[in-house]
Amino acid sequence: MSRLVFTIGAVILGICLVQLANGFLGTLVSMETSAAGFSPAVMGIVLASYFGGYTIGAVSVGRLLMRVGHIRMFAALAGLVAASVIVQPILTSAPAWIFIRLATGFGCAGLFITAESWLNASSTAKNRGAVFALYMVATNACFGGGQFLLNLPAPMGFELFALAAALFCLALIPVSLTHASPPVLPPAPSFGLRELRRLAPVSIAGCAASGLASSAFYALVPAYGQAQGVEASWISAYIATAIFGGLAFQVPVGKLSDRFDRRVVVACVAAGLSVMALVLALLPQTMAILVATFVLGGFLSTIYPVAVAHANDRVDPQHAVSVSGLLILVNGIASFVSPMIGTGIMGRAGFTGVFVYMAIVAGLFAFFALWRARTVEQPEHNERPFVFLSERMGHQSAHVADDADTVDMQEASFANDAGVAAPERETSS
Repeated sequence: MSRLVFTIGAVILGICLVQLANGFLGTLVSMETSAAGFSPAVMGIVLASYFGGYTIGAVSVGRLLMRVGHIRMFAALAGLVAASVIVQPILTSAPAWIFIRLATGFGCAGLFITAESWLNASSTAKNRGAVFALYMVATNACFGGGQFLLNLPAPMGFELFALAAALFCLALIPVSLTHASPPVLPPAPSFGLRELRRLAPVSIAGCAASGLASSAFYALVPAYGQAQGVEASWISAYIATAIFGGLAFQVPVGKLSDRFDRRVVVACVAAGLSVMALVLALLPQTMAILVATFVLGGFLSTIYPVAVAHANDRVDPQHAVSVSGLLILVNGIASFVSPMIGTGIMGRAGFTGVFVYMAIVAGLFAFFALWRARTVEQPEHNERPFVFLSERMGHQSAHVADDADTVDMQEASFANDAGVAAPERETSS
């Protein structure tokens, strides 16, 4: 028992250190692309590269993980990310930064996949929910709190990059001092995007809308703030406010989606996001912005988990892992293209254009979800409870609520099939 606690604690501590670095690194890079004077088109490509690398990692790391094992995989990827981050202030050309951010995104995806599959394999049916709840709260609190590390002095310009690299290296210590048994991965049945589109088009559209809106916000807001001469302390507080808003909205929105038609709930969430985006586009720069941003972050971070929950209502439990992989892929592709679209809009319409873009994306999705709710009956079978999903600047942990009788032989196969962590199971309704 003590060995299990040590293993789980070590993995969570390692990812907490990763999230402390991630908490400010994405914001820092966005600010630095603006300070470097890149054109809007180039800035969009640089900022999108992280999401591109993340998507590649999400669909490819799983098989490699099964070959080399968890500890070695975690060490290799942490080393890759640390090396990428430490050379970023040295290699300041746009092509170099594109490659660096691709490598960083790939490595971060692999770190989360490794950690989450490790936790899933180490926990049991009785404690898995508690383990992942602790994991989600701890790592996302570190992600939000990491924003404030931007306020540390950096007189020579590279100190914050060095700090991020050091945190990735420190994450190796608790993980390297423990031991993990690789999970057994039986084959899981495949499930195609065409079938998912037939059964749950709202889920596909929701994951795409979430990626489009979320990556535009988190990637472009710091860049705009830097261009306008906003202090780093205000930028970090602003982004942290949105992140903590997302955490605060998870439980109430989840309970509503368990009680009512999820399509109606996600449509209301998207409509709320659309309204708040327009409010922020028009609101003068007062403290009220932080309140509006908190609410916007709440809506922004809950579209994806409700969409995933709806998809799992519509498909058989045996396909849950494949469905989650498909939805992560859709979200990743949308997250990749959105910064490029957003910078183009920002270059022509100013920064308010980004919020208008978010409002349009969310509004169109809200309309589509409501239309589907009115024209297609609510599913009456396979309903499983909403599960907390976290957002990491474009990444959502792929935990889904599976049927207790079918998940045991499937839950560990997620990393193999979809390149993401195995699903979490809720045992209470």
